[in-house]
Amino acid sequence: MHVSGAVQPRAPHQAPLNRDQAASGDHRDPCVPREFVHRPLVDDILVTSWRRRDASHFSLTAQWPHDHGYFTPVHGRHHLILTGETIRQAGLLLCHTELGVPVGHHFILGDLVYTTHPEDLTVGHGPTHLTVDVRCSRMRFRSGTLTSGHFDMTIRRAGRTVATGHSDVTVTSPAVYRRIRGARLTARRVLEPLPAPLPHELTGSAHDSDVLLSPTGRPDRWQLRIAPGHAAMVNPANDHIPGMLLLDAAQQAARALTAPQALLPYAFGTEFRRYAEHGTPCIIEARRVPSALPCTTTIQVTGSQDGEPVFVSTLTALDARP
Repeated sequence: MHVSGAVQPRAPHQAPLNRDQAASGDHRDPCVPREFVHRPLVDDILVTSWRRRDASHFSLTAQWPHDHGYFTPVHGRHHLILTGETIRQAGLLLCHTELGVPVGHHFILGDLVYTTHPEDLTVGHGPTHLTVDVRCSRMRFRSGTLTSGHFDMTIRRAGRTVATGHSDVTVTSPAVYRRIRGARLTARRVLEPLPAPLPHELTGSAHDSDVLLSPTGRPDRWQLRIAPGHAAMVNPANDHIPGMLLLDAAQQAARALTAPQALLPYAFGTEFRRYAEHGTPCIIEARRVPSALPCTTTIQVTGSQDGEPVFVSTLTALDARP
């Protein structure tokens, strides 16, 4: 189980619309407010606009950078995590702008599952422009505020489907979150000497400072390491380790397990079991599991603390052609 980082309110939960936007029902802003996608840096905001089609169907636009400092292309294709981050941001944005969730509420992410079409994920000389079709189901509300829901998404590029996926979320008020977290609410990451990273070439990272894994003496087991200022940390003031960082660690582990083979996953599914806590070693383990499809490799990655599972990820890649 994972709670996305809450950003303190700095703006109303509904973005202001000009007269033309209100008349057309089209919501557009040069940059979606950071509070709506829980991203402190403008450069990390992927969703660019949104529009309601009916009570449970929305259309959004997004763009993927070709030169992002952290989510760098892999073998000429967009980074796998960009799809998951787009699904995450789209769901958060709709919750705050269309489904009554005030900024400052907390999101418990149950799972995040997606499949991409690698042949359509090539990186060009500028940003890749996308449309995102979102259908909501199993929505529950209390006093006009969403408390839980399921989001199915289809991401398209120039009309071609490049990815499909879904996420399940539960929303809690600050008061409920305080009761859930108890003494953990004030937990903060303590900067301590970091263990050495794996060589970045093994994890598909651009630099050693981006590596989230430290060796343990076993080729299938690592300890999570988070360098100060790491781009995946998102909000250092969080009382727990963010889920997107765990996803990034999982894909690094899958690549490290299969190195020197160039693993290029196209499908990524993660179930979150509990919070990843600060101050407790998080052990990341990876293993090959039988694939459901021929000519594919499937890796299961598990993160645990104190012997209890925090998350389980499954990544599937096409085998290299002979």
